[in-house]
This record gives sequence, C-alpha cells and structure tokens, in this order.
Amino acid sequence: MSNKLFRWGKKATGCMLVVGSDIQQLSQSFAETNLIDALHVYHVVNDLNQEKIHIEKLHNQLTVVRINLIDQHALKKLLSHITSSKHQIELCIFQAYFSHAREMDILLSQEAEHEWNNNGLSAVSLSQVIIREMLMRQSGTMIFLGSQPQSSAYYDPLSQSSFAAIRALSQSLAREFHPKGIHVCYCMLEQWQGHREDFVNSVKKACLHLHQQPNSTWSQELSLGI
Repeated sequence: MSNKLFRWGKKATGCMLVVGSDIQQLSQSFAETNLIDALHVYHVVNDLNQEKIHIEKLHNQLTVVRINLIDQHALKKLLSHITSSKHQIELCIFQAYFSHAREMDILLSQEAEHEWNNNGLSAVSLSQVIIREMLMRQSGTMIFLGSQPQSSAYYDPLSQSSFAAIRALSQSLAREFHPKGIHVCYCMLEQWQGHREDFVNSVKKACLHLHQQPNSTWSQELSLGI
C-alpha cells in the first residue's frame, strides 16, 4: 500500500519522444545525454503493420515503443502509459520517412498510400495528440525533421510532396500555437544519415537548442547544413 501511495504522490517528471523509422542512434544519443537532466526518452518506432502497441522499458532513461501512429486507440494507450509512468511530454521529435528516389511510372498506388500514411497522415495524427497534451501546461516543443525543398536529386515527387505537406502542417501549427506557449519548428535536412555519429550529434544539438530557446527567439524553420 505504501508503494502505491508513493507512486500516486510522485511528481511528474519530463520526458521526450523521438518518433520515426530510423531513429535508434538518435534516441540512444538523447538517452545518454539525458542521464544528467533525467529527461526520459521514448524511442517510438512508427510501424503501420503494428496491430497492437508494444512498450518495453530498456533502462531508467529509455523506453522502446512500436506503434501504428495512425491508430488513435494505440496513441491513447501510449499517452496513458506515459501518464501512469509519471512522465509529462516536454519535447517531441518526428522524423519523416526519407525514402530514396524512385521512378514514378513504376510506383504502385499501394506504395503511394503507404508513403502518405507513413509521413503526412502519421505527422497529423501524432501532432494532434501531443500538442493537446502540451496545451494543458502551455509549454512544450514539437519538431519535425524533413527534407529541404531543393533536395530533388535525392527524392522523387511523391516524397517531396509528403515533405511539403509536413512543412505546411508545421507552419500552420506554429502560427496557431506559438502564442499559446507551444514551440513548433520544421528542421530541413538534405538527407537522413542516422548511422553517422556526427550527423546524429548535430541533429541532437539542433533539437536541444530549439527546445531551450526562449520564446522571444522561437524559430518556425531551421535549415541544417549537415
């Protein structure tokens, strides 16, 4: 009984979500950095084939989640788990899916639907839930990691349109929620190179810089030349 009372009386501590498909090293890097700040990291893998949410706490600083982000019921379960763990979301980073360039005439309609679900629809679904949580405290940071408009050599028109949609979503959210205490920013990258330690460290530093900015200097967009 005393343990239950301790958990009920425990004050919520901050946490962050790193969401995407190729984010293992980025999540691990944040977890190592946050050993000092005690900001728990949720490594959230977006898997459209995941029928039920799977949550596994690896250690005190890192929890791994596999989830279908367009499944609102699964998202509610994730938020319920975060709340019951006495965590509150201070920072959420969404990594868009960086696919390689393909020939548009051989792109199947199923692939097009999958790409939109994995990018645009997932970004909308996640941001609705996360920002709603942040609004209760009128504080928090939502960062979208996507491509630069000029990266046409790396991505086909479908991928570019997905990135453009996420960028437009970020701009719209920033206009609406910056005055309400929520920092929303779109970070532009030429490519995603999640296997490179220097790349991961640069992305991490940029995200932490954005999160720690005073609201008088908030940015809606940031171009990372890495």
